[in-house]
Amino acid sequence: MRADRLRSCKQRAGVVVVESAVVYSVTLLLILGMIVGGLGVFRYQEVAHLAREGTRYASTHGGRYSEEGVPQATGVPAVASSSDMQTYLQSRAVLLDPNKLQVTVSWSAGNNVTPANYPYYVNTDSSLSPPGQQVITNNVTVTVSYQWFPECYLIGPFTLTSTSTLPMSY
Repeated sequence: MRADRLRSCKQRAGVVVVESAVVYSVTLLLILGMIVGGLGVFRYQEVAHLAREGTRYASTHGGRYSEEGVPQATGVPAVASSSDMQTYLQSRAVLLDPNKLQVTVSWSAGNNVTPANYPYYVNTDSSLSPPGQQVITNNVTVTVSYQWFPECYLIGPFTLTSTSTLPMSY
C-alpha cells in the first residue's frame, strides 16, 4: 500500500510543474499588461495636464500682455506662436520624450460669452456692456499630441491627444 502511494505522489509532482508553468506565465502576462496599461494612462494624463497648463499660460500671456510691454518689465515672454508654447511645455513635461511632443496653439475671435455659457464669468467693467449682456471675447485653444510606443513592443504606437480651450484673460 505504501509503495502505491509513493508512486502516485511522484506522478502527481510532474502534473503540478506543468500546471504551474501555465498559470505562472498567464499571471505574468496579465501583470505586465496592467503595468504597461498604467504607464499609458499616466502618459495620457500628462498630455491632458500639459494641454490645460498651456491653455492657462497662453490665456494670461497673450493678447494685450505683449501689447502693454509686460514681457519687458517682468522678463516672462509672451506666447505668439506654437513654437513658443512648445518650448514652454517641453520644460514642464514629466517622463515624456520632448521629441515626440507636438503642440499647436490657435486663437479665435468673436465668441459670445454670457453668464449662461460661463457661470463663473462676471462682468465688472460697465464700459464693456451692461451686466448680463453678451461680451465679445477671444478664446485660445491648445492641442497637445504625443506618440507613445508601449514598453512591451507587442502593439504599435498610439497617438495621445488632448485639447483645451479658455477665454483670453489678459
